[in-house]
Amino acid sequence: MKKIILLFTTFFLATLSSQLFSEDVSSLEKTITLEEKAPSKLEIMRNTQIKKMTSSLDLKEIFFASPIIYSSLFFLSMAAVVIWLYSLLSFRKSDILPQKFTEDLIKQLQAKQYDSALSYCKSESNLIGSIVASGISSRQHGPQVMVDTMKAEGKRVTASFWQRLSLLNDIVVIAPMMGLLGTVIGMFYAFYDVNRSVESINSLFDGLGIAVGTTVSGLVVAIIAMVFSTTLKYRLVKTLSFVENEAISMSNLIDQGKTK
Repeated sequence: MKKIILLFTTFFLATLSSQLFSEDVSSLEKTITLEEKAPSKLEIMRNTQIKKMTSSLDLKEIFFASPIIYSSLFFLSMAAVVIWLYSLLSFRKSDILPQKFTEDLIKQLQAKQYDSALSYCKSESNLIGSIVASGISSRQHGPQVMVDTMKAEGKRVTASFWQRLSLLNDIVVIAPMMGLLGTVIGMFYAFYDVNRSVESINSLFDGLGIAVGTTVSGLVVAIIAMVFSTTLKYRLVKTLSFVENEAISMSNLIDQGKTK
């Protein structure tokens, strides 16, 4: 009886161990297959880098999404730079109010040599000379007429400088409007071509991201033009204030009477 119980127990333990071993082997095989199918950390890092590279900004693609808008904004930015540099070079205090010319003109006015002073002003093409020449020419009509004539001449001569400043202000207004126009057009085409699929939604967001670039570019151009306009206006007002003060002091040296 003991032998029968021992044999039965041995057979039961052998059967149980074989089942457990088979289950362990199958679970190990499943784990190995899952590990083979699951990507490693290196592969995950590579996939992440590839996604980052593909999701980075492609300037060429962005430009050709709205070539007319970007070309126009580039033209406006170059025009703002050219206007600013040309205005700075052409509107200098040494050219508008030369020191030697001012000193010689004051000496002639103090000596009441109005004819020679008028000829001297006409021979020198500068702002203060044009203003004083208009005052000398109209001095026989009274002090009020002389001052008004000098002010009108100053406005006439400096009109070109204020026009350049106005052009910069126009660029400040036009640039963001053109950028917004490019964004609206890009959004229109993006929503117009959309379909009910995952790929179309991804392309929709890509199109919206590219379309927003025109607004960003327009704002950048507007900010640059605004900085140029502010610096140029400050220099223009500061220089014209010196010219105005100098012209008023010279007008007090001009007598209302007959020329000598």
